[in-house]
Amino acid sequence: MVKQWFCLLLILSSPAWALTELKVSLDKNPLLLGETAVLELVADDQVATQPDFSVLDKDFLVQGPSLGQQMQIVNGKASRTTSWRLLLKAKQQGTFIIPSFEIEGVSSTAIEVEVVEGSAQTQTDNDAQLFLQSSLDSTQLYVQQLAYLEVKIFFQGDLQRGSLSEPKVEGLSIEQLGKDKEGSELVNGERYRTFTRQYRVIPERSGTFVLPGSVLSGEMLDRNSGRYDYFAQTKAVSAKANDITIEVAAKPDNFPGDWLIADLVSLNEEWSPATDQLTQGEPVTRTITITALDVAEHQLPDLTLDTPDGVKLYKEQPHAKQAERNGTLVSQKVFSMAVVANQAGELVLPEVKLPWWNKKTNSVHYATLPEKRLTVQLNPELPQQNAAPVIIPTAQPPLSGTAVENPWQWNHTSTLLSLLWLSSVAVLLWFRPTKVVAKSTIQPADIAKANPKKLQNACHNNDVPAARQWLMLWAEQQFGRPPASLTELADWCKDPAFAEQLQLLNQQLYQKNQQSWQGKALWICWSKLVLEKATASSALPELYPH
Repeated sequence: MVKQWFCLLLILSSPAWALTELKVSLDKNPLLLGETAVLELVADDQVATQPDFSVLDKDFLVQGPSLGQQMQIVNGKASRTTSWRLLLKAKQQGTFIIPSFEIEGVSSTAIEVEVVEGSAQTQTDNDAQLFLQSSLDSTQLYVQQLAYLEVKIFFQGDLQRGSLSEPKVEGLSIEQLGKDKEGSELVNGERYRTFTRQYRVIPERSGTFVLPGSVLSGEMLDRNSGRYDYFAQTKAVSAKANDITIEVAAKPDNFPGDWLIADLVSLNEEWSPATDQLTQGEPVTRTITITALDVAEHQLPDLTLDTPDGVKLYKEQPHAKQAERNGTLVSQKVFSMAVVANQAGELVLPEVKLPWWNKKTNSVHYATLPEKRLTVQLNPELPQQNAAPVIIPTAQPPLSGTAVENPWQWNHTSTLLSLLWLSSVAVLLWFRPTKVVAKSTIQPADIAKANPKKLQNACHNNDVPAARQWLMLWAEQQFGRPPASLTELADWCKDPAFAEQLQLLNQQLYQKNQQSWQGKALWICWSKLVLEKATASSALPELYPH
């Protein structure tokens, strides 16, 4: 209770706090180019507002700020302070002004800083304890050629914390690969601990680029202030890696196809089930994989596959992936498709070729898959299209040579008989009742003999086999014979919307991974289907030609 009254009395006896002074200091001036200085701003009160330090970005590389607040009571008098610490490194040689900062109407003084040229070996004692190195596996590149940038930190002592800037250059795509690796190396006979960070660099256009060295800003234990003391102070440290100049050439004019530059590219295919014997109308899955070294996943191109007659391909969306293996980027792109052979016999899938540029040999190479020969067996469960040729009677050639003499002598009796025969034929034709010749026409969809209610139920229930069975029955009644497939039925009807729905139904029948099919659209298209007589006459030959 006594302590509480004492604290209350102490607070009441203290003067009201208010910000009255804002001090700024720089631990080094002049400053060597490449050297790090500590800028400290101190307010004599606890404030929540932070000054705008962005004005320093024009002339300095800025790390921080770090915020600190303290309250002290000395001889019954209390004081509070708020401080900000920043690490500054000048971007170039010259004289610069650190402007004044303002908080709650109180301003600090401006500081004039002189930056002079200096050697990295003679800047400070910290240089022997901390330095950086940057290296690129190749500085002569093509557009879209992947290179590996390595930034290595060498340090001695206790590095408490640090921040490494990310390299950024317009026209270069830079992305970190993997995690930082810790190790140790001997440099000039001294042991250094190391941290290594790797990036992939891809130039997006040709030209000359300067890749600036990364900057490390951090804090190390100050050996002079008590190395083995638990409460030893820290000191600000900073180091910058070397810059790298990159020359990027344009794509060679003689390269065929989509540009792809790599260390190695290969093609591989798998069949499921693994067999060379196919069955007509039954799908098999073909998977083709592109594997490339020193290529990012987004750089892998699409494959162009030639499809022979009698084969349908139902392609899935390709997917790509990449991984870092022992410092090398490995990427893959997988193409999966269902192959459906519509005709029995021998099937030849053509060779697949993918051109790529070998960055080691500086020449065009090809990743290939040889042609694939398959045997397609007849499927007795599928209706076979009648392949019997249509026989057209040929006209008899006129007789040549000497005319055959008619044994009958033409006389008046013959003329009379001929006239009587012709007259009788004319009378019969005149009095014969007119007979309408029924032509083979396609009936409108709404009066098909097949019961439309069954198709409606199949579509509303999303029943794929029932919908196909009803459509084949309806087509047989409409056209006089069943089509060989839903694709042939689409060709007969010549209605784009109806043909699209038949294609979706056909894909659902032969897809490896079955998906939910919505039959409502098919029912609507079939209900609105109107087939013209002209379409019917071109879709199928007349059943009884003259």
